[in-house]
Amino acid sequence: MKKTFIIILSVLAVGGFIGFTLAKNKKKIEANKVVVDRSIIPVAVATTKAEYQLFDGKVSLPANLELNNEATIAIGIQGKIEKLGIEVGSRVAKGQVVGHLDSKLKLINLKANELTLSKLEKDLQRNTELFKGNAGTELSVTNSKYDVENTRIQIEQVKQQITDGNIISPISGIVTSRKLMAGEFASPGTVIATVVDDVHLKAVVFVNEKDVYQLKLGQVASINSDVFPSKNFVGHVRFISPKGDENHNYRVELQLNTNQLRAGTYVMVGFDLGRKTSVLQIPKLALVEGTKNPYVYVVDGNVAKIQKLTVGREIGENIEVISGLQAGQEVVTSGQINLTDGSKISKTK
Repeated sequence: MKKTFIIILSVLAVGGFIGFTLAKNKKKIEANKVVVDRSIIPVAVATTKAEYQLFDGKVSLPANLELNNEATIAIGIQGKIEKLGIEVGSRVAKGQVVGHLDSKLKLINLKANELTLSKLEKDLQRNTELFKGNAGTELSVTNSKYDVENTRIQIEQVKQQITDGNIISPISGIVTSRKLMAGEFASPGTVIATVVDDVHLKAVVFVNEKDVYQLKLGQVASINSDVFPSKNFVGHVRFISPKGDENHNYRVELQLNTNQLRAGTYVMVGFDLGRKTSVLQIPKLALVEGTKNPYVYVVDGNVAKIQKLTVGREIGENIEVISGLQAGQEVVTSGQINLTDGSKISKTK
């Protein structure tokens, strides 16, 4: 009996200990679920002041290189390709004959027409002499002239067909694709190959309205690429769009002649606008979402507040502020990812 009592007491003790442990763990879990109010914890940020700084009139803008010319090699008549002397990667010149269609039948037809013309010219000469001697009629002379002229026209038509059978490159450049080969049949307008001008490129850049009025057709600009960091290329303005986009930027195209760069390369285009002035500037890294949606966090006491901006030129590592800020206002330059409008901040040194 005493032994049974001890066993029961032991079981109750173990059960009580387990229950106490579970209750203690539950309290810890519930405590961990409590949301900590982090809005009262200052966010460490770096700041700088908006200041008027010298703008030396030089603007550097990002641009992409695009193909200036791209064309297809095609034919205007149908026939079988007898010869085609190009491959992908072949370099061709404008007007170069790179192949031709089978023209054997046309050459035979041309020779037959030339023989016919020779006979008809003799007939015309004979009928003319007979008419002058009153032994022939004017009608026979007229008919002979018609036959001669008609045959001459047929000869010119056949010659043109033979010429049209030549496969000619419309521009100078490099062959980037070939769709047909010698021995295949081609219909009028069939594209045989594609050629791109890899020497005459264009740099496409978007210039804001404050600077675009300073540009002129033919104006020289410097072009730089990270691919060749020590080399400067030269471009000439050849097109300025008469209409700006929704951000008041205007498309400008520059002619660039080089076989060292390729279409699709990212470059920087530098313009010298030739006028110095002082403009309000902040570091570009202060912009939270870049120039497409320009806003910053300004320091107001110990909190950060969102401030929308209107920005202008990119000047090196800085950007011009047209409106939204005043000189001396502090903006956050790092730590923005942890901020919301009204977040408490602590400035780092």
